[in-house]
Amino acid sequence: MEEAIKNLMDFVDASPTPFQAIDNLIGILEAHGAIKLDERELWQLEPGVSYYIVRGGSSLVTFRMGLKPPSECGFLLAGAHTDSPGLKIRPEKELQSRGYLRLALESYGSPILSGWLDRPLGLAGALAIQENQEIHQRLYISHEPIAVIPNLAIHLNRDINKGFEYNLHQQLPALFGLTSHKQKEPEAASEFGKTKEISGAFDSEILVRISQELDVDPKAIISSDLRLYDPEPTRIFDNSLINAPRLDDLAGCAALIEAFISLHAQASTQVACFFDAEEIGSMTTGGAQSSYLRDILARITLASRSLGQDFYRALACSACVSIDGAQAWHPGYPDKFDDFYTPLLGRGIALKSNANMNYATDFTSQQIGIRVASKADIKPQIYMARADIQPGKTIGPITASRTGIPTVDVGHPLLAMHAIRETIAASDHLDMIAFLRAFYS
Repeated sequence: MEEAIKNLMDFVDASPTPFQAIDNLIGILEAHGAIKLDERELWQLEPGVSYYIVRGGSSLVTFRMGLKPPSECGFLLAGAHTDSPGLKIRPEKELQSRGYLRLALESYGSPILSGWLDRPLGLAGALAIQENQEIHQRLYISHEPIAVIPNLAIHLNRDINKGFEYNLHQQLPALFGLTSHKQKEPEAASEFGKTKEISGAFDSEILVRISQELDVDPKAIISSDLRLYDPEPTRIFDNSLINAPRLDDLAGCAALIEAFISLHAQASTQVACFFDAEEIGSMTTGGAQSSYLRDILARITLASRSLGQDFYRALACSACVSIDGAQAWHPGYPDKFDDFYTPLLGRGIALKSNANMNYATDFTSQQIGIRVASKADIKPQIYMARADIQPGKTIGPITASRTGIPTVDVGHPLLAMHAIRETIAASDHLDMIAFLRAFYS
């Protein structure tokens, strides 16, 4: 197996939420000599040295200072997102009904819900814990399945295979345990079997269990961001197809970090962005809609002994690549695709465009994508949705509009986007790495 493919599989398996993804990226960067910066401190930057900055524990920007000032050679930026559609729990709201313990859930992004049912699910995320008058972030992974979302028996829902809409509030809370049979049942028969809601972090069975694992007082848990995840590891079929959870967009993150750490400093400053919250509109402090990237680019320029206009000069001679999955042709649904503009698995990365700018690729930036692909000796596929279907958006248009930097959108062709498990071709991942290496160099 190609080392880069194994790295992708290991990265996905170790990153059930954006918090673990960022923690793993930090480990990779520090192993290659990157230095952590604090936004509250004065930055002293040296040519050729790599640095990184984290916001909120789920977003990260890393950069390698160019051998020439940004005002002369600008920035070469590439970005992906760390989050994926899924199910977040409401840990303070515990549901009990006839002895069943269930986790209240809410949808994060737009997941395909049906795939989450009837399979063992793990729990992972981050908690804010107060210790000695200070609040620390602690990461958590259950490592073992802890819950299941059971379907209704087909005998009671004969039409389920004809199409069924799940009610997230009522039908999808996850079963994670049973109360003691000695617990007193409701006195009134009319109340028997109704769901009882218990509010309050200190009454939450799931938070008590987590606090025991982390060896902390449950009352020390200030807040949490916990999500269900598929603990089944990444699989590769026929040494060509990779099936895994969260490939949208951990595959983009894995390709980006692989390319970034493999290169040396160039004249331009190389920047790699790993944004959270893309699946919910990027409107967070560490999302692509925030000041995060622009703040960092400005500070890099200022730390390079710049003049007043140098930041704007740097932006004007920069280029950007946005990396996110592209809907691959599906043989079971050929009528959903434009035959001429639909990428296939194993035929190369997709260069994505849309007349309404759901993707950032335009007349100018498409030339950047084609030139880079030629330099990497790969042939990209062109992706455009059917004229009567609007595709999803990426961080590309946001980055382009906030910085004024020409941006091209590319992606791994991907099957079952937003499902609990998705599929890409191993060869396309290698092509994505080659594309990014050529772009940065």
